[in-house]
Amino acid sequence: MASADQLIANLEGISASSFANEAERIRARDAVFEALRRIQSPWDIAWDQVWVSGAINACVSTLIEAGVFTKWAEAGGEPITCARLAELTGADELLIRRMMRAIAGQHLVIEVAPDTYARTAWAKTLVEDKAFPNIYRGFYHELNNPMFLTLPAYLKSTNFRNPTNVNDCNLQFWRGNPENLFQYIGNNPALTSHFNDAMECHSKYNLTSWVDIYPTDTVLKAAAAKAQSTTANGATQPPPLVVDVGGGKGHDLLKFLARHPSIPDGSLVLEDLPDILKGVEESLAKDNATAISVHPHDFFTPQPARTSGARIYFMHNVLHDWPDEAALKILRALAPAMEKGYSRLLIHESFVSTEKPLARVTVSDITMMACLAAAERSEEGWRGLIEQAGMRIVKIWRAVEAVESIIEVEVV
Repeated sequence: MASADQLIANLEGISASSFANEAERIRARDAVFEALRRIQSPWDIAWDQVWVSGAINACVSTLIEAGVFTKWAEAGGEPITCARLAELTGADELLIRRMMRAIAGQHLVIEVAPDTYARTAWAKTLVEDKAFPNIYRGFYHELNNPMFLTLPAYLKSTNFRNPTNVNDCNLQFWRGNPENLFQYIGNNPALTSHFNDAMECHSKYNLTSWVDIYPTDTVLKAAAAKAQSTTANGATQPPPLVVDVGGGKGHDLLKFLARHPSIPDGSLVLEDLPDILKGVEESLAKDNATAISVHPHDFFTPQPARTSGARIYFMHNVLHDWPDEAALKILRALAPAMEKGYSRLLIHESFVSTEKPLARVTVSDITMMACLAAAERSEEGWRGLIEQAGMRIVKIWRAVEAVESIIEVEVV
């Protein structure tokens, strides 16, 4: 039997960069977490879940708002004292000290000397990625946290029935009004921005990019072959290459554009509700992403003529937001725009495995329950939904390290 000293020695020096690739890092992380749960006592687990999580999120949010991480970076990013952080931010030194030692206890920053802290990769990301701190702002405090707080009481009020009505679920129970999630977000400009940032970070850090799962060069090849054929028949205006349906800030289209930077202006179409798209066009213009055109669209309604016959209709984490009845309406509204034999719908979503499903998927499943009476689906569930919509699966694209797969679909 290994001693504690042996175990600690084996763990010394391990970091995210210790592994050959992302798949290996994820395997090791999951194994370490499983080992941690075996080592922890029941009280250790309860302490982490009930005390630590809330306290640390409150500290992180406060330190972000006080400007601690930004001022620290601007001062050079080297190890720093709480007295210096208080001087840089104007915040009370004792308050800074109490919160810094709390997050140091969770290894979010590293104490290198008494009252002196060094940044971790996490602390650097809070400054280097402008979207990242907003996970701890509106997304946590105005959305996730309050919804999870009311979920047990809501479910008790329904006699513990599995929720399936997006217009009468935990969100309405919490808010006390009939708004659904996207109406609530859209009516709150600050939350809209923070929600979009959280979804961008979710895509960037938690998920394998869709262009690394699906062979996007085939999109250009198919479109080129079609253009040659239609030009011979006198057609002049080609349909879009990719229409991102419910695409938020356009982060998935930006990934496609980075992979294929020479595509013509307007080849990519970003669609979402008007409130969600506020400020997105200006942001894309700053990035000189002229290949992306922004068009408000409600995906419960048919696609406009300008997007008919696109090679790819892309839905990333759209359908998991909706119970089956609503998801079917979305698919059936899209289907008429798809050209039989040419257009493809790519559904980039998680699968709930029948055996030992990924923790990130099961947590997302409860999140969908809490905010939208929706759920993550099994492969069988996805197949049934797609068939009911009058479509068929061409192929399911999977990557070893990916949380999500891509379901390639065509109209029958």
